[in-house]
Amino acid sequence: MSKANNHKFTSEYEKTETNKIKLTITASPELFRDGLQKAYLKNRNYFNMPGFRQGRAPRKLIEQAYGRDIFHEDAINIILPDAYEQALEEHGLEPVYKPEEIKPGEMSEATGAVFYIQVYVRPEVTIDGYYGLTYPKMDTAATENDIQEMLEAEQNKNARLIDADRPSENGDTLTIDFKGFIGDEPFEGGEAKNHNLVLGSGQFIPGFEEQLIGHEVGDDVEVEVTFPDDYGSEELAGKPAIFEVEILEIKVKELPELNDDFAQDVSEFDTMADYKENLAKTITERKISQQDANKRSHLLKQLVPKAEMEVPEAMYQARLDESWDSLVRQIESQGIDMETYMRITNMTEKQVRDNWSESTVTNVDSQLALEAVAIKEGLTVSDEEFTKHVGEMSTTEGEELTKLVSNISNASRKDLERGLLCTKALDFVMEKAIEVDEPILEQPIVINDPVAPATESDIIDGEAKEVNEEENNG
Repeated sequence: MSKANNHKFTSEYEKTETNKIKLTITASPELFRDGLQKAYLKNRNYFNMPGFRQGRAPRKLIEQAYGRDIFHEDAINIILPDAYEQALEEHGLEPVYKPEEIKPGEMSEATGAVFYIQVYVRPEVTIDGYYGLTYPKMDTAATENDIQEMLEAEQNKNARLIDADRPSENGDTLTIDFKGFIGDEPFEGGEAKNHNLVLGSGQFIPGFEEQLIGHEVGDDVEVEVTFPDDYGSEELAGKPAIFEVEILEIKVKELPELNDDFAQDVSEFDTMADYKENLAKTITERKISQQDANKRSHLLKQLVPKAEMEVPEAMYQARLDESWDSLVRQIESQGIDMETYMRITNMTEKQVRDNWSESTVTNVDSQLALEAVAIKEGLTVSDEEFTKHVGEMSTTEGEELTKLVSNISNASRKDLERGLLCTKALDFVMEKAIEVDEPILEQPIVINDPVAPATESDIIDGEAKEVNEEENNG
């Protein structure tokens, strides 16, 4: 048990289970009375007492009429947030999620107020055996097949569509009118005019596109399909449907010839030979980048099991919440509300979170393992490194950068420094690693989920916004 006292309140905590603590905060009588008075001033206009104008009734009279604890809840809400944050800081505690439970204890103006808070904190992590981890050897030279694949991709990108004087084939682009029916009734969203459909693209539900192969322009085709059981619309899921389809156009790709003229059209080079040489250079650069990602993937996969830790489920939940909030900000910044986005993507919030769950566990565990390496190896982030990092993330410099750095909150700075330390730790592990011949991972492991966790840009953008608002208000 550890105790702290800042005159306005005292606090102490004890472990109740692994990575979970019970924090007891006792507000002084003065602090509690101050909270009650602020709660009274905030709410007095809601009380209509005989003999007094609206909002002018004395606090004691209101308490006599409505109960002595009438202002307690608001007083708690006024006192507790600052007391909680200060108590955490004084004890050096780092919660991984919002409090699991907050229970008030005894309260009086004579003795003050007591609060009991249960919260999960960051786990203790020990790690060893991370020298000499292995990563796969990878050939970074561009092969003829690599170059040919890039040429064909560019060739397809520059293809033009021409009318096909024949029945439709897989890969053709059809322009169609269609109308869908469940039984004899048309259904919402089942009709379109002049719709372009590439056969074989999987744009429509299974079975639809295949039934349009072998038909000609002007044909009316009756397509019979069954909506998948997991289809996004409950009204349609699992039901048989008939689509009346009219084929208006059939177009096929005409590929340009791969010659010097093609090279001049799609690049800055005059000859196909020079263009292919540049493609080879680009391929090699991509392979080198992929090699680095692959190396990090292998090392992280081996590193995490070497960390001894019990990660509270609340820590994963917190990361999922951060990821969801980041996605909401991203979508709303594009002028789309989340309800519309969910409808467009045919997803629910639960489905999105479920899709993130595995990567969330990997990311949290990887971060904790890397932080443990950083601590064990004595890695640190200097003020110069931190400032440089913030400058790169915010694209600011000079006095503007100095002002931004000086105004970053302690919590935000700690999050940013953690990211830098993880990068340093992984670089350290890479330096001690050994190259071997072994299969390559298909899916790289990443520390930062694309839509996840209060990303560094989110943190820095938020701090910069606060600085600007303070300046404008000042």
